[in-house]
Parts: sequence; C-alpha cells; structure tokens
Amino acid sequence: MTATQATRAGAGRRAVPGGPGTTLGDDDDTTIHPLPSTEPLPGAQPAQVHHARAHPGPARTPLPDESDEVPVPARRSAHALVVMALEIVDRKRAPTNVRGAFPEHLVEMLRSLARTGVPGRHLGTARIHRLHIHPAGGGAAAGSGRADAPAEYEVCATYARGPRLFAVAARIRVTPTGASCLALRMV
Repeated sequence: MTATQATRAGAGRRAVPGGPGTTLGDDDDTTIHPLPSTEPLPGAQPAQVHHARAHPGPARTPLPDESDEVPVPARRSAHALVVMALEIVDRKRAPTNVRGAFPEHLVEMLRSLARTGVPGRHLGTARIHRLHIHPAGGGAAAGSGRADAPAEYEVCATYARGPRLFAVAARIRVTPTGASCLALRMV
C-alpha cells in the first residue's frame, strides 16, 4: 500500500510576484502524487538508502529471518510456541494443555501471569506482530550437524494489544519429533 497526497484547489501552488491570482505550477487540481518511501530496502547499504527512498521498487528481498539458515519447521515451531504462551496468558488455553512444549517452571510462570495479568491485557487479545528467529550460539544451528540432532534457536517477537506493542523472548529446542521452549521472557 503506497501513501498518497492529494492536492486541493490552490494547494501546492505559490503566488508569482507580479500579479494577484497568478500562480506558478502546472498541477491539475485533482492530481494525486505518490509519496516516496521513508524506509530503506532490506539489506540496503548506507550509501544505497537515499537511492532506495527516491525510487521505491516493487522487488522484495528476503528478510534475515527468511534465509536458509533457519529451517521452516523451526520457524513454524517458534511461532506456535509463542502463540501458545500468549493464549495461556490471555486465558484462551489451559496451562495443562501445553505439557511437553514448556517445562514445568515455565508452565507455572504462565499460569501465574494468567492469574495476575500482564501489562495491556485490558487493551484486547494479543496478536503476533513480528517474529525473528536465529540459531543459538553464533551462525550455525546448534547440534552436531546431523539432520536428526536437536537444534536450539533464539526467538524474539513483538505482539500487539490494541495500539500498543509488547515483546517476548525465548529459547527453543527443535528435534525431529517436535519443539520445546527452554526459556521464556515476556515484557
């Protein structure tokens, strides 16, 4: 969706010295002009930012989270675990329904947050806004390099309640048989 600016009659025109009612500009009164993008393209270098803003293009480059470094099952698992945690806090899921996905101490923490409340719960239901996942421990996924070895990932996500954004951080372990959350922090 591109932002636009509509010009009204007389808007965008200046008076020319030398006569009242004389204007400078060849805009039609109903012309719609697209506004330039204010965000740099993903992966743009500082020297490219000005160029990217002046000429926004429809080409989309993959975000860092979409690289081949993190497999799709890990991304899906991270999303599912964060959604489960938010559903427990919002009292849409019983904490007993996530055994195996969260260790007992995290289930107790989520149960406590559901009882006492979290900031912004009065604004509405939590919705995932953005989720980022990276291999834990540097560049490569943890494990011995075998396809059946468990891999650990660090996850950070933002979620919306009404007009406000909140954050979640987690560490997950993905195995061929499923995923589990090792650590969780809700801010």
